Amino acid sequence: MMTLPLRLACAFLLILALAGGECRAADSPVFHAGGFGDLELHSTSEHERDGVDRIELDVFSTLQFNDSWSVLGEAVAQRSWQIQEDHERYQVDLERLYVEYTRSDSFRIEVGETQTGLIRWNEREHHSRFLQTPIDVPALARRPQEDGAWPLRFAGMFASGRVPGSMGISWGVGAGAGPGRDRESTPLTERDRSLAGLLSLSMSPDAVPGLELAVAEYGGNVHINPGLLRERDVTFSASYTASGYELRGEWARMNHHLTSVSTTYLTTGYYTLFSKRLTGSAERVRPYLLFDRLKVARGEQYLAEATDENAWATGVRYDVNRHVSVKGEYRSQRALNGDRESVVGLQLGVSF
Repeated sequence: MMTLPLRLACAFLLILALAGGECRAADSPVFHAGGFGDLELHSTSEHERDGVDRIELDVFSTLQFNDSWSVLGEAVAQRSWQIQEDHERYQVDLERLYVEYTRSDSFRIEVGETQTGLIRWNEREHHSRFLQTPIDVPALARRPQEDGAWPLRFAGMFASGRVPGSMGISWGVGAGAGPGRDRESTPLTERDRSLAGLLSLSMSPDAVPGLELAVAEYGGNVHINPGLLRERDVTFSASYTASGYELRGEWARMNHHLTSVSTTYLTTGYYTLFSKRLTGSAERVRPYLLFDRLKVARGEQYLAEATDENAWATGVRYDVNRHVSVKGEYRSQRALNGDRESVVGLQLGVSF
């Protein structure tokens, strides 16, 4: 659960973003607010799944003091419904709130609450459903609030930069506090704080425009009751986006070692995405195919809310214009009872 100050920060960001646009007074900092919203409707053969239909608003605001210093905040508000029962859920989360110092493309540093970048699908700049091709994120990229397994946020310091040269090498290193015994929060108190560190390295060579290869590693110590959980995660990703093609793949492994009983739990997952924008009069249409897998370690209580995934989805994205998109999708996935579940989805996305 978020503390009252974080809830107030989220509400403030939401109010500012609804105004949108950019504000600037003479010789004063530049303020910009914008965001994304979407409405998702689904028809499913499984009538016990929570949050099948939802409205989501992802807003972010930046305050640019000068060429070097800025502040960024991002919050997500979501309302979801359960299909059969008269049940609805509201959720507001602060995704990012940090101060950034940028010296050049070669070096920048963020201090505050930010994203780990461990899962490449959730790019560190934004993770809006409007920008991605399919309707739903792969299981690897789900937030803990959506029963996701991987740590996607941490509070602390993150430095990154790009190495000059034709290989397009970028690096990142961070240290701070990761998720605690409650995976939805990043506690900062001495008692519950879970120290964490992360490294990332990517390459986008000029010789192959659109190609990116990346690797990331995350380590943390989670204080649970009883004992200490040592977490070591590693991910590998590759993507190619050029000439209307979009090919993405990522593999991740999570190693949890529970010191109190000297037991190790291993969780793994991967996804692959194939899409191609059509040409000519149909250039706004992009068909796609997604394969999604996740295998959660058996018997691990820390990931008790995360579930296995074995799914594939096919659909079409249609960009009405650069601010509005419509997606239709058929998805076959693992149901809550372990059987197969068929889901037909429709999403309307808007950026502002």
